[in-house]
Amino acid sequence: MRVFLALALAAASAVPANAGYWNYNDWHVSTDQFDTGEDVRVTCYAHTGGDGDPVWALEISNGDAGPPDFFPAPRLVEVAPRHHQTMMHDNQTIEFVFEAGPTVPAQAMAYVNEDGLFQAESSPAHNSVLMMLMAMRRGTTVEALGDSEVIATASLKGFTAAYGKMMDECGFTLTMN
Repeated sequence: MRVFLALALAAASAVPANAGYWNYNDWHVSTDQFDTGEDVRVTCYAHTGGDGDPVWALEISNGDAGPPDFFPAPRLVEVAPRHHQTMMHDNQTIEFVFEAGPTVPAQAMAYVNEDGLFQAESSPAHNSVLMMLMAMRRGTTVEALGDSEVIATASLKGFTAAYGKMMDECGFTLTMN
């Protein structure tokens, strides 16, 4: 019984006491709170994908600048299985394509992560972030293309609600038009 209680307490302490998690159709929001000793920092994430597929994610902290000067950039994160390469490669041009909207260019950055796995990330340039967020709000799917081949596809069902919740949890108001 003591072993079970110790394991239960250890598992409970692994998650920050004020963490949150919400589902919005195909999108999810999670928050983590950390006391820095000077203040409490809240980091908020909106994401979809995973389970072997690349993850589409946004992240912001209550310590970050926010709208209208700064909007969190959507990014595509790909982690390859051990001994395999990512589909995106370093400095590759990636295009985020929306079914009835703009194509947003991005640049991939590939590297070996701290676990020794190949990882690549791509997000739009700062001046294209708002255009991509608005296309995600209005669209139903987004594809990432590299060298004219589909790297990843994501449903945008629930994106707007997840984005709003992420921003709200970190103290920002939704300002996309």
